[in-house]
Amino acid sequence: MNNFLDLAKERYSVRKFTDKPIEKDKLEKILEAAKVAPTAKNLQPVKIYVLQS
Repeated sequence: MNNFLDLAKERYSVRKFTDKPIEKDKLEKILEAAKVAPTAKNLQPVKIYVLQS
């Protein structure tokens, strides 16, 4: 896997959305990554909202 610097250089933003739902396994991986991601200045309280409709 790439190191973080390579990943940060290759990132891109998506601004076009479709009505196609995200597959459950992909959504679970995204949420897992969000849960373990560091917070600014180690501020622990984080709320994640998932709207599927």
